[in-house]
Amino acid sequence: MALGGCSSGLLVTALLALVLLPAQYYVPEYYLGVDVPLPIEKVAPPNGFIVWLDKAFVHFPPLDLFFTLSLLILAIVTYLYEWIQRKLMERRIAKLNNYLVASVERLRVWDAQQEQLETTLKMVQNATSEYNLLLYLLLRQHRCLATGNNGPPSNCFFDKTVDDDLSFLRNPIET
Repeated sequence: MALGGCSSGLLVTALLALVLLPAQYYVPEYYLGVDVPLPIEKVAPPNGFIVWLDKAFVHFPPLDLFFTLSLLILAIVTYLYEWIQRKLMERRIAKLNNYLVASVERLRVWDAQQEQLETTLKMVQNATSEYNLLLYLLLRQHRCLATGNNGPPSNCFFDKTVDDDLSFLRNPIET
């Protein structure tokens, strides 16, 4: 697209310049003025840039030239301000993007640490359950051996089934 680099402000300024510029400048057939020849004076013209400007723009009204020049300057200044603003926004977006990438990376590291902590906690819970089970079985066996074999059968193996206690011993913390 040819107008991809132009902003809406620049286009509005250009359209305003075209509307305010008299039509006879870009369509000479619309000029309705009477051509009055200027009196010829025999003066030796000095050579220079200002003389060339006087000769080039002698046919244009000074007020029209002033408005046209001011609108062109306004268009250039508008383009420069919008270019500066676009560059500042690009820089701000790049900084925000870098900040977002760093934040996401910190969040991923934190999430990995939390996952590792949860895994460690689960391992500790399983080890504690296993330790409790072994301790329970050891104490039960010790109690059975301490009663001796003389007399009626001991209640150590028959007081409870092991299955009743295993659920508590394997999962001591349940919510």
